[in-house]
Amino acid sequence: MVVAYLKVGTAKEHLEEQRNDIAQFTNDRGLTVDKWITDVIGKKTRKNERNLDMIVVRMQRGDILVISDISRLGRTLSDVMSILAACMEKGIHLYCIKDRYILDEQLDNVAMAHVFNMVADIEHNLMSTRTREALAQKKKKGGPLGRPKGSDAKQAYLDANKEEVISMLEQGESVLDICRRFNVSRNTYYLFRKNYGL
Repeated sequence: MVVAYLKVGTAKEHLEEQRNDIAQFTNDRGLTVDKWITDVIGKKTRKNERNLDMIVVRMQRGDILVISDISRLGRTLSDVMSILAACMEKGIHLYCIKDRYILDEQLDNVAMAHVFNMVADIEHNLMSTRTREALAQKKKKGGPLGRPKGSDAKQAYLDANKEEVISMLEQGESVLDICRRFNVSRNTYYLFRKNYGL
């Protein structure tokens, strides 16, 4: 089975470019794509909600996963290494077009999977350590911890798109749809409505 994987942000940038790159690559090698899998990833998307993770679990030894570039596998090095390790452990062949990475049976899968897992663990531990140190430093200085409620940047974004928000309200769009569209919390949305008397 040949699986083509596309990943884009909420604006769906580069979707056709990825699709065209993969189609050309598979055609040149005489491969037929059996499944096209797409993930539209927002800032709040959890790793376990991605279609990529679900398809890798179902793939079998000798199956092929084709991506346009390595960054499509995750936001962090840890995410990328985890997927690479899973592919290597299962014997899934990975073709990364732009970066020219080919992971197939010519490599020592067990050793490579171990290395990928180790790198992912190291990066995760480094991120965790940096976060703890930053929080301790902030606490020591007496600063507030956590995200400020109703952040000014989010309010300003809604203010800049006031007409579109009002239009969505008039069309009967739900609060959830509006919050998702503008990537804001319900609290920020309700503060916006209060500010404009909506």
